[in-house]
Amino acid sequence: MQVTTREHRTKISVEDNQLSNSEALCSLAMLKVRINSGGDYLDYIRPYIIDVLANDPPSKINDVAVAERLSDSCGLKIPPRTVQVVLQRLAKEGLLVKRDGLFTCNDSFPESDLTAAKADASRHISLIVNELIGFSTGTIGRVLSEDEATESLVNFLSHFSIPCLKSYLRGTTLPDIGRNANWQLALVGHFVEALQSQPNLFNSFTMLMQGHMLANALLCPDLHSVSDTYNDVTFYLDTPLLIQLLGLEGEREEQAIKEVISLVQRLNGKVRYFSHTYDELTYSINSSADFIDSYKGRGTIVNEARKSGKQKADLLMIAGKAEEILERSGVLAVSTPSYSEENHKFEIAVEAFDAVLSDEIDYNNPRAKDYDIRSVRSVYVLRRDSSPRSLEKAKAVLVTSNTSFSKAAFEYGKSFQMSREVSSVITDFSLANTAWLKAPQGAPALPQKEVLAFAYAAARPPRGFWDKVLIEAEKLEKEGKISARDHQLLRSSHNVQIELTRLTLGDEAALTDEKITETIARVSDDIRKEALEDKNAISEELNVAKSRIGALSGDLEAVRKNTYWDCKRQAGREATALSVAVWLGQGAVAALGLFKVDEASLGWVIFAVALSSGILRIAGTKWDIKPVNLKPRYAEWRFQKLHRKALEKLGLEVESNPL
Repeated sequence: MQVTTREHRTKISVEDNQLSNSEALCSLAMLKVRINSGGDYLDYIRPYIIDVLANDPPSKINDVAVAERLSDSCGLKIPPRTVQVVLQRLAKEGLLVKRDGLFTCNDSFPESDLTAAKADASRHISLIVNELIGFSTGTIGRVLSEDEATESLVNFLSHFSIPCLKSYLRGTTLPDIGRNANWQLALVGHFVEALQSQPNLFNSFTMLMQGHMLANALLCPDLHSVSDTYNDVTFYLDTPLLIQLLGLEGEREEQAIKEVISLVQRLNGKVRYFSHTYDELTYSINSSADFIDSYKGRGTIVNEARKSGKQKADLLMIAGKAEEILERSGVLAVSTPSYSEENHKFEIAVEAFDAVLSDEIDYNNPRAKDYDIRSVRSVYVLRRDSSPRSLEKAKAVLVTSNTSFSKAAFEYGKSFQMSREVSSVITDFSLANTAWLKAPQGAPALPQKEVLAFAYAAARPPRGFWDKVLIEAEKLEKEGKISARDHQLLRSSHNVQIELTRLTLGDEAALTDEKITETIARVSDDIRKEALEDKNAISEELNVAKSRIGALSGDLEAVRKNTYWDCKRQAGREATALSVAVWLGQGAVAALGLFKVDEASLGWVIFAVALSSGILRIAGTKWDIKPVNLKPRYAEWRFQKLHRKALEKLGLEVESNPL
């Protein structure tokens, strides 16, 4: 008799799980390829079931046995009820025969060979896994095995699940990781951020995400029977999602939630928020604004504001215009249902729900719990006597980014008919995934934006981790290992926080004095280096500017010089012409005195010459103008007029004559 020890069973389980992880990733990549073929979502899993039945059928073919074979062959956990639907379809097509609850294959059952497709998918996965191993070693300093890298990817993708909807029999099709590994999320988060500079690899990773979202459709056997629109439901956004929509948690988060809202609206759904949620929103922003310049300031809004260079005035302005900004995205405010006698019978038991929330969530701010309770109460009031069996018929649903909050509401709602099938609270990704499944080709960028948003969030340091960092920093300052300036840098520098999180992956166990001091020293060196580079860059720009100014000054002087001489020449020509005319007039007057002239025929000439001579004599008496100095005097006067007018036309300053 063969005896299997616990250690041996554990080893087999680990090896099976590692194989399952690899197979699951390949299957997700293959699922993505089938999206462009259209058809019913159940067609995505059909080739896998045919492959199992053609090449490795169970001894008794039923939904449970085939689901187990699928788990072994492709690594995906498909609910038996979903498998049952596909088996029945194959039976209707005459490929299977059902008798006494079991299926048998007909002689006409097709052959199947997914070897080529699996090889192509495996190539994509190998590229990503090897790149992750290299990234972890070179950037983080953590050596990963191929199995650890694969498990990290599965762990990351498994967080894109659909919890709290009873019609979805599991949260995800991916295999269970079996232990909490937050460092893996942080690692893959940093990895995805870095992948954006490599479009081909990033597209391969996005393919996994799209495949996972398609696989989530297989968790709901009745998905094909639900409405393809959201005509009968209004989604109410929780405060953190409104903060994201305002761009206060970073550009990635903003783009992701905007994409979800846009898709829901195109599917005829309405997106709103309660008036009490707006109160919490403005309070959160204003409170963060008060701490943005303080070393005590923490939280996502404060960190993102510091990163993006926003000041207190910027946050206060956003808080003041929040309603207007949200309205641009088609997200409107709705008054919170009143606490009336009519509504009372539909409300939740506040104390009971408060206890459930306390078990799931450790609230730092008691007011946040009160707002959450009011939101859930409002959804119950809006649903009234209805008992929705699908999200599309739920009337009202609160959407949150807090998975623990959604789980608490789901557990509490199991006792009530109006929330037993569809929880009063769902996660934003649950909404994104279910909406995307209705029109995957109508929002092709949604999976990519969801990946980037989650990667960005996963790379942030957890609050508990940063609390420990600050405690360690105070200890190091007291011990004289870091200076007060270093301590301040650690608290306020976004670069220090990112670098320390990258080195430790948010793992408190990896946080050591050496890593803190090393990070501060590295960032300080970088700051000095950047300052020197900035100084050199400014100096170079200044030299270029001086050179440009010199060139412009030369051009300006050339313009002034040319203008000067042009005006000088024109004034000289006019003076010469005037001088000649005057001398001719004087000569004519003299000629009239010497020669006898017929006044009858030349009277007007004599009059004109006499008049000109008289005017010249009067001017000469008043301004000391004589024919002999008329030319230079007129030339100077005329030049001043022409020169001033020309400079004013060019927009140049008119210099006063030093003489």
